[in-house]
Amino acid sequence: MNVCPTGPSENALAVEPEDSLHSTDVLVIGAGPAGLALGFELKRRGLRFLILESGPAVGESWRRMPRHLKLISPWKTNFLPGSDKKLWPRHHQNSREEFLFYLQDYAREHCLPLRTKVQVQRVDRQAGGQFRVHFSAGVYRSRTVVNATGYYSNPFLPKIPGASESIIPQLHVAEYGDPQNLRSRTHRSSGSVLIVGQRVSAGQTMLELIDAGFEVGISHRSPIGFGAGPLGWWILFRIFSWLEWIKLKRLGAKAPRNDVRMQGGRARKLIRSGRVKTFPAIRRLDQSTVVFEDGSELCPDVIIYATGFRPAVQHLASLPLRLNAETGVPAMIDLESVSVPGLYFLGMDQGRNFQSRFIRGIRNDAVFLAGRLEEQLCSDRPLEARPTSALCRLAD
Repeated sequence: MNVCPTGPSENALAVEPEDSLHSTDVLVIGAGPAGLALGFELKRRGLRFLILESGPAVGESWRRMPRHLKLISPWKTNFLPGSDKKLWPRHHQNSREEFLFYLQDYAREHCLPLRTKVQVQRVDRQAGGQFRVHFSAGVYRSRTVVNATGYYSNPFLPKIPGASESIIPQLHVAEYGDPQNLRSRTHRSSGSVLIVGQRVSAGQTMLELIDAGFEVGISHRSPIGFGAGPLGWWILFRIFSWLEWIKLKRLGAKAPRNDVRMQGGRARKLIRSGRVKTFPAIRRLDQSTVVFEDGSELCPDVIIYATGFRPAVQHLASLPLRLNAETGVPAMIDLESVSVPGLYFLGMDQGRNFQSRFIRGIRNDAVFLAGRLEEQLCSDRPLEARPTSALCRLAD
């Protein structure tokens, strides 16, 4: 099974009849940074695996991100294993489009076995311990499943009374695209937009819409905390990875997560000057009116929810998965589910430490997890069925 030289496509593995079973040692769900980084490490170790992607191409979640989005960390922290570190300058801030094309090139360059347009519907487990991964055209079977779907494929929308009955157009920032896309969706060249949220994506969207001629308001539950201004950001952007290294060195897995705030500078000035009005949390939506917790009201032309994402684990509902009730993050130890042995997660918040959610942490966690899977497959198989990795040869 090889995607080269034409690259990943739906034809990477021929579709079999619905009752057929495809079997592999490791099944990876998701072909974003986490799935691809793990794929590289698994292939390097000679393990048998397959990556499944629900979208038409690698990095589908990145394709749907706002068009002008830029990563808030530099290239030196975002490259995947096996990449040329000089592909961009160390402190280059990649755009969404650059990083999307990088992911697609990465899969082609390393000939990773993957199949696109595979929407996983359900994952269950047989009595013998093997997983069955169901999709529209059949079933895959694997002893080990790695869920690498991450966060960005599952936008979170808060439950607001009256939201489903309101005539106000509502969309998540993942659907926003850019001001032109917003105009085409609302049939307005300008107008008023209420952004629900208070962190990085809310600030970036706010600035884009202001520049495009929209009137913008911000609804937030707690006080807005601003990050560094332009000069402070320029410095922090270059040294934060070193500061994180020190924090992990001192505290390890107990190191607290970073507080990702709305960027200071222009966003701070717009809000503090009143050019962008702020409102408390939303109490309810009436037909064309937003009612806030303090009783004030607003009639925006559109609402954009910059309310983040939740782990994409809906397809695992058939398994006895233990989840955090507030965040939806699976309970795990060393990336393995505490309630479903053989099920692993990559790219989740606090997987091994506070970096695990970010690309810089995924890169390290992929090495750790691939090594663990290699050791497991080598120890559990008879000699003739073991992978041909160096570790297995050493065990022989």
